[in-house]
Amino acid sequence: MDNTDSGYKRYVLAAVLGAIGGGLLVAVATRAIPKMMSQMMSGQMSKMMAQMGAQMKEGGCDPAEM
Repeated sequence: MDNTDSGYKRYVLAAVLGAIGGGLLVAVATRAIPKMMSQMMSGQMSKMMAQMGAQMKEGGCDPAEM
Protein backbone atom coordinates (compact mmCIF):
# COMPACT_ATOMS: atom_id res chain seq x y z
CA MET A 1 0.00 0.00 0.00
CA ASP A 2 2.91 2.33 0.70
CA ASN A 3 4.18 1.81 -2.85
CA THR A 4 0.88 3.04 -4.38
CA ASP A 5 0.90 6.26 -2.33
CA SER A 6 4.48 6.99 -3.39
CA GLY A 7 3.57 6.52 -7.06
CA TYR A 8 0.67 8.94 -6.72
CA LYS A 9 2.94 11.61 -5.23
CA ARG A 10 5.40 11.18 -8.09
CA TYR A 11 2.66 11.71 -10.66
CA VAL A 12 1.48 14.84 -8.86
CA LEU A 13 5.06 16.14 -8.66
CA ALA A 14 5.63 15.42 -12.36
CA ALA A 15 2.37 17.22 -13.26
CA VAL A 16 3.27 20.27 -11.16
CA LEU A 17 6.79 20.48 -12.59
CA GLY A 18 5.42 20.03 -16.11
CA ALA A 19 2.89 22.81 -15.61
CA ILE A 20 5.57 25.17 -14.29
CA GLY A 21 7.99 24.29 -17.09
CA GLY A 22 5.27 24.64 -19.73
CA GLY A 23 4.19 27.98 -18.31
CA LEU A 24 7.74 29.28 -18.42
CA LEU A 25 8.17 28.04 -21.99
CA VAL A 26 4.98 29.81 -23.09
CA ALA A 27 6.04 33.02 -21.33
CA VAL A 28 9.42 33.01 -23.08
CA ALA A 29 7.89 32.14 -26.45
CA THR A 30 5.30 34.91 -26.27
CA ARG A 31 8.06 37.45 -25.78
CA ALA A 32 10.55 35.97 -28.24
CA ILE A 33 8.25 35.35 -31.22
CA PRO A 34 7.13 38.97 -31.74
CA LYS A 35 10.75 40.17 -31.52
CA MET A 36 11.88 37.59 -34.07
CA MET A 37 9.01 38.43 -36.42
CA SER A 38 9.75 42.14 -36.16
CA GLN A 39 13.41 41.61 -37.01
CA MET A 40 12.55 39.33 -39.91
CA MET A 41 10.03 41.79 -41.32
CA SER A 42 12.49 44.67 -40.99
CA GLY A 43 15.15 42.70 -42.83
CA GLN A 44 12.74 41.70 -45.58
CA MET A 45 11.56 45.27 -46.06
CA SER A 46 15.15 46.49 -46.31
CA LYS A 47 15.94 43.88 -48.95
CA MET A 48 12.80 44.69 -50.88
CA MET A 49 13.51 48.42 -50.86
CA ALA A 50 17.10 47.83 -52.03
CA GLN A 51 15.87 45.63 -54.89
CA MET A 52 13.26 48.18 -55.84
CA GLY A 53 15.87 50.94 -55.88
CA ALA A 54 18.16 48.86 -58.07
CA GLN A 55 15.33 48.13 -60.51
CA MET A 56 14.39 51.80 -60.68
CA LYS A 57 18.00 52.78 -61.41
CA GLU A 58 18.17 50.19 -64.19
CA GLY A 59 15.04 51.73 -65.70
CA GLY A 60 16.65 55.17 -65.73
CA CYS A 61 14.82 56.59 -62.71
CA ASP A 62 16.62 57.93 -59.63
CA PRO A 63 14.81 56.87 -56.42
CA ALA A 64 16.39 59.79 -54.51
CA GLU A 65 14.60 62.28 -56.76
CA MET A 66 11.22 60.85 -55.85
